[in-house]
Amino acid sequence: MAPDTIGRMDPMPSDAERLSPPRMSVCAVASLVLGLVLCCPLTSVAAIVLGAVGLNATKARMASGRGLAIAGLGLGLVGTALQLAFGAWSYTTIYAPLMEGPAPALRAGLDGGASAMVSRFTIPEGTKVDAEAAAFLEAIKSRYGNLVSCALDRSTQAPTPDSKRPEFEADFELRFERATIKARSCTEITTPQGGLSMKLRWIELIDPAQGDLRFPPAEPKAP
Repeated sequence: MAPDTIGRMDPMPSDAERLSPPRMSVCAVASLVLGLVLCCPLTSVAAIVLGAVGLNATKARMASGRGLAIAGLGLGLVGTALQLAFGAWSYTTIYAPLMEGPAPALRAGLDGGASAMVSRFTIPEGTKVDAEAAAFLEAIKSRYGNLVSCALDRSTQAPTPDSKRPEFEADFELRFERATIKARSCTEITTPQGGLSMKLRWIELIDPAQGDLRFPPAEPKAP
């Protein structure tokens, strides 16, 4: 073998280097730690990325900790799936109904009658408001016709939930067949017992020309 070739050969590893265990993959450990934080989207994504890097390092036997990398990667995927599911539930169950405001209740009443609308309000058990609901719906039909669309009125102050009792007051623009008017509604987010409500407490249609309409006329009290 030529002398110059010998000079370029890599040195043989010593017995100590061959027998010493590979170092622990830092990425694998970090992936597991971050994967345990299931409630944060950023940590779950980081756990997936670091877990993949750790798997690649341990596959080539450059480092140990393959089991940690697999666990971190799996936890990251589980965390991401849970966060996506919670986000979808929050949107369909809370955010979308708040943005729709009084529209579902009004459509239910105009199509199905007073009882259908009343069922979407927080009316104390035993309180009779069907007559008021029927008069409210009849006034809407005679003045404006059926509801066409409802949109959050962003020209007014930004709506904010009430921290003392979780409820959401906001202004809306209601477009009916024969008129477009302003309205304001209050949605109860949670009940006094802490359960999810998402029902209207009241709605007021603002009509300077023909007079405002409100349901219930006054917030009903438990009998």
